[in-house]
Amino acid sequence: MTSGKQPFELPSFYVPCPARLNPNLKAARVHSKAWAYEMGILVTDEENQEVVIWSERQFDAMDIALICAYGHPDIDGPMLNLVTDWYVWLFFYDDRFLKVYRQGQDIREGKEHIARLLTFMPLYDLEFPLEPIDAVERGLANLWSRTAPNASLDWLLRFRESTTNALEAVLWEIANVNQNRIANPIEYIEMRRKVGGAPWSADLIEYSLRAEIPAAIAPTRPMRVLKDTFADTSHLQNDIFSYQREVEEGENTNCVLVIEKFLNCDPQKAANITNDLLTSRLQQFENTALTEVPLLCDEYGLSPDERFKVLLYTKGLREWYAGSHEWHMTSSRYMNQGARKSLQVGGMAIPVTGLGNSGVSVQSLINSMGLKRFKNYDPHIPRPVTEPF
Repeated sequence: MTSGKQPFELPSFYVPCPARLNPNLKAARVHSKAWAYEMGILVTDEENQEVVIWSERQFDAMDIALICAYGHPDIDGPMLNLVTDWYVWLFFYDDRFLKVYRQGQDIREGKEHIARLLTFMPLYDLEFPLEPIDAVERGLANLWSRTAPNASLDWLLRFRESTTNALEAVLWEIANVNQNRIANPIEYIEMRRKVGGAPWSADLIEYSLRAEIPAAIAPTRPMRVLKDTFADTSHLQNDIFSYQREVEEGENTNCVLVIEKFLNCDPQKAANITNDLLTSRLQQFENTALTEVPLLCDEYGLSPDERFKVLLYTKGLREWYAGSHEWHMTSSRYMNQGARKSLQVGGMAIPVTGLGNSGVSVQSLINSMGLKRFKNYDPHIPRPVTEPF
C-alpha cells in the first residue's frame, strides 16, 4: 500500500501486445482466498497470530488472482487455481520475511528459515523430512505436492533453482538495507536478474501451458536471452510501479532509486531512464524470439510438437508481461494514481490523453510504440569539410 503524493508521473510504457483475461478469474479469487485461510496465510482471529501480515481486506485489494488471470489467459480453471496459489505464497513469503527478519535484523534466523523451506521441495519423492510449522512451510509443502507429480525432473531442477533464488533474494535486499548501501546500475541488473522472481514466473508459464522446453535447448544462448530479457523487463516494470511503496518501507533494491542515486538526478528522470532501459530489453526479447529461436529449432532438429511448445512458451512470456503491466496499473499494492488509459492498436498499447480521451499525445504514442529508441540508429551525417583559415 502506498500513501501520499506520488514522487513522479508514470512514464509512457511500451507494451508489445494487448492483455487478455482468463475467464476463470472469479473462481480463482474464491479458491485462492479459501486456500490462504487453509494454509494460515489469512487467519480469522488476528489477535492469536504472532505477526499479522495481511488482513482479508488487504488480500482482496491486492487481487493476486488478477495478475495470474492476466498473465495466464489461456490455462484452464484448475491450473489457474494452482498458479494463483503459488503467487499468493511467494508474495506472502516476501512480505512476511521482510517484516519478521529485517526488523529484527536477524539474518541467521532468516537463513535457517530458508534452509528449512528447501526441504519441502524434494526432487525424487514427495516425502518431506520435516513437519511444516508455519504458514509458509505449509503452503510450500502443499504446492509442491500438487505440482511435482506432473513435471519432468529437468523442469523440477530448474524450478527448484528459481524458487531457491527467489527465496534468497530477500537476504541481498536486507544486506543492502542494513549496510545502507545502494548498488550501482550494472550490479543491480545482474543481481536482480539472478535473485528476482521473474525466472520463477517463466518456469511457471512453461509448466502451466504444458510446454516444457526440450532439455537440449534449455541452456542455449537464445533461450537464456529470452528468459533473461523477460526477467529484466518484469523486474524493471515492477520497480517503476513499486518505487513509492519500497522507499516508504525503507527498501533500496529498486532500479529507479539506484539510477536516482548513481546519476544524482530527480525521481522523474530516473523513472524515465528506467523505462528506456525497459523498452530496450523488451525489443531485445522480440528480436531474439523472431530471429534466433526459429534458427535454434532448425539447428537442433526439433520435432513439430517440440517447436510448438517453444512457440507456446515464447508467446506465454510475451503475454505474461502485458498482463503484469495491466495488473500493476490497477493493484493497490503499487503506485498507479493517474495511470494512463490506453487503446490497443495493432497490438500496441497507446496512452490516451485529452478531453474526453479523444486526443492522442504524439510523444506518448512514440514512447509507447518503442519508437523513441530509433533515434539511436539515425544515419551518421559527417561534418562538412571546411577550408583552413
